[in-house]
Amino acid sequence: MSKTKKILLTLLGIFSIIVAGVVILVFSFTQSMKADPAEEKKVRDQAERYLGKTFDDGTEIYDVLYDNMGNRGNFEYAAKVKHEKYDTQFLVFFNEETGEMEDTFISDKWQDDAEKEIRPYVEKELGDVLISKEMGDIAESDEWKEIQEEIGDHNQLLLVFDEEIGKELKIDPNKPANYKDYEVSPTIRITLSRKKQDADDGRFTKIINALIKDGILKHGNMIVEYISANGVPLEDEEWSKKF
Repeated sequence: MSKTKKILLTLLGIFSIIVAGVVILVFSFTQSMKADPAEEKKVRDQAERYLGKTFDDGTEIYDVLYDNMGNRGNFEYAAKVKHEKYDTQFLVFFNEETGEMEDTFISDKWQDDAEKEIRPYVEKELGDVLISKEMGDIAESDEWKEIQEEIGDHNQLLLVFDEEIGKELKIDPNKPANYKDYEVSPTIRITLSRKKQDADDGRFTKIINALIKDGILKHGNMIVEYISANGVPLEDEEWSKKF
């Protein structure tokens, strides 16, 4: 066998090993992205017991969230639950850091309540907006293109409380109270599907001043971003202000 042939065979062997390695990695990654049915059943069972002990009103587990990208940190699987009285959608999960079952009911209910109250103030200055519950309904679709088409060039309003706010303030989920009764400082994120306008700073300040004046929200951090319908940033920097 010639020297050239030996070199070619060696290179072919190395190439084959690399290709095989890539295939194995791709397969492993694909498998890791799939939810484990046994784990889904486990978190459903855990959530059923937890809900029965914690909530007096009716609740329904309608799905399971699998955090395959590790974004949450303190859990991998969570039961998606709907509160029948308040129509609030929230999560129930086993917190791997605390070793306890927990839920996001208070933070999600307060998010719904606050967004409904803040929405008119935002729309008065910036036009119609979609709130998170509406965006959540749209996101139920499995088709990203369909989601984009539904959201289109709508402006968006998202208000976020700390997920553990209920636990920190020791609030009884059966007496959820009103977020206005507590010293809270949620994040208000507004997404505008257009470029920045000269009058925007004044509009944003008007929204904040009106919220404070009317007792809708005493404290918070408002962030405004400019993003096109296909998700491309239209400005280099976000606008933000704490109050």
